Amino acid sequence: MRASAPSLPSDLDGSDDTDELDMAPPSRLAAVPFAQPRRRLSTGSHAEFVGALVHEFRGSLASLKGASELMARRRHDLDEAVLADLTAVIDRQAARVAWLVRLLEAVDGDGSSRRVEAVHGPTVTRQAAAATAMDLEMGAGADRNGDVFPGAPERVRLGLEILFEALCSPAGAPCARMPVAGFLTVVARALDLDEPQRRFALRSAFRVLDMEGCQLRVRSLGDETRAEVRLGPRKR
Repeated sequence: MRASAPSLPSDLDGSDDTDELDMAPPSRLAAVPFAQPRRRLSTGSHAEFVGALVHEFRGSLASLKGASELMARRRHDLDEAVLADLTAVIDRQAARVAWLVRLLEAVDGDGSSRRVEAVHGPTVTRQAAAATAMDLEMGAGADRNGDVFPGAPERVRLGLEILFEALCSPAGAPCARMPVAGFLTVVARALDLDEPQRRFALRSAFRVLDMEGCQLRVRSLGDETRAEVRLGPRKR
């Protein structure tokens, strides 16, 4: 899937290119060259993204404001259980706002915080899985130390975290698997990819990963939704 796509349809890419994965042993990088973010959003996509982001910010800020005002006005009238619930709301929404700031900086920031290093796909995938409580299975040989690519590890990890969270649902937890180095699949119960919050999250993951040279495809097939991520540029 290419980043020029203006929207996220249920099937992001009609072709199946998984058999093209290069299984040749990767070469080690003697140095990490500068890797420029791949592209900015087009004017229309940018406006749509910012509009969705503003909506997410407003929702989180409204929850923060409501909880904090209630605690300020009636703290002495509320029992411990209610206070604990309000504190949890504040903590959760504060974390959400921090996540939105990371997303905004990654997609539309000035790049000042982007640190280019040798990105080790299995490591950032493990970190993202741990941050989102995602079950992750590593195939034999997938965790090769030399399989790296130039990019910003924190942003690749952010893109994967967004993807993992977007594929979670009350119907059941998804399962992630890295069968070979640089290729990740996530399988979940069939999801509504047009549900607004999930659509925003998937498009955000797509943008963040694409800007770091990673390819994401998400599609629904029968009773399951499958995401495929190629970490790093396609090997020639």
